[in-house]
Amino acid sequence: MMTVSGSRPAAAVPELRTPLAAVILDVDGTLYDQRPLRRAMAIRLFTSLARQPAKGARTIRILRAYRHAQETLRGALTVDAVRLAQIRIAAERTGVHEDAVATCVRRWMEEEPLLLLKQCVFPGTLKFLRACRTKGLRLAALSDYPAEEKLRAMGMANLFDLVLSAQAPEVNAFKPNPRGLLVALERLGASPTQCLYVGDRMGVDAAAANAAGVRCAILTSRRVARNQSLITVTDYSELLDLLDELTSSRADSLSPIL
Repeated sequence: MMTVSGSRPAAAVPELRTPLAAVILDVDGTLYDQRPLRRAMAIRLFTSLARQPAKGARTIRILRAYRHAQETLRGALTVDAVRLAQIRIAAERTGVHEDAVATCVRRWMEEEPLLLLKQCVFPGTLKFLRACRTKGLRLAALSDYPAEEKLRAMGMANLFDLVLSAQAPEVNAFKPNPRGLLVALERLGASPTQCLYVGDRMGVDAAAANAAGVRCAILTSRRVARNQSLITVTDYSELLDLLDELTSSRADSLSPIL
């Protein structure tokens, strides 16, 4: 067990197989706390639709069906146009036309949350990202949903070399399918063993990293068994404490981004 300044012991670091060159991060639940955002969005939704209870009930049904559709699609090995498939499943489950589902999702899941995201960023997130940049690491964001606008809203878009989502044509697969990670690695010019993936869901993010052969750090309050490819940390402060060791043997020469 390694110790760092202060009284808190640091998480054990898996043995480095090759020097670290890149860090890929999940977005929702990893860069920001989804719990206060969901509470704030629920208040905003109910306030907006209070005078139209029927429309409000339909909107809630659509959003729930859309989220559940994503979990249905997670197990698919190959999916054509995952966004359209997710909308289609939500439309079938609610009996609402696909255009109306798409409009509802765009407003309440993609546009309205942007105004609230910055105040939900986890403490230490920006400090960690900037430390990665200072050390010359390449950064990528990999999300199940389009993330460019979210990163801009949180004031961190300029820190990333690459932003990918499951809905990108070259990915078209939700995690734990490793396709997104493999595409990101190719675009970053890094091998799986040169990368650290940071997420918040063991069964989704850690599973995707394992399938891609990438080391993984999971932000969680639960301590689980670690192995050579898995780190668990409680917050970005703890992950930052480990960054020096994770990059201590990093190669000076890295291939350019493709």
